[in-house]
Amino acid sequence: MNEEKQQPEPEAFELPDTVDLAAVDAAEIEVIRLAAARRLTPLAALRFIRMLDHRRRVIADIQLEAKMNRLEQEPEEEEDDAWPGNPA
Repeated sequence: MNEEKQQPEPEAFELPDTVDLAAVDAAEIEVIRLAAARRLTPLAALRFIRMLDHRRRVIADIQLEAKMNRLEQEPEEEEDDAWPGNPA
């Protein structure tokens, strides 16, 4: 007869809201602390870190897109044909 290994009920814990890159960093640090305290298994910690890495990339993409949009809206100070060091 195969006995199923009983897994403990997952523990609830709080992570910072990952609304910016600093918050993602804080959440990653907390996951590492939880794993070090054996409140998370290494596999569970890895899964959380992967999710947080995905969140980090999404936030970085959103910030880059916003910066690109701001740069595109800035008025050009030089004529289109003028390059630095070359006469217009």
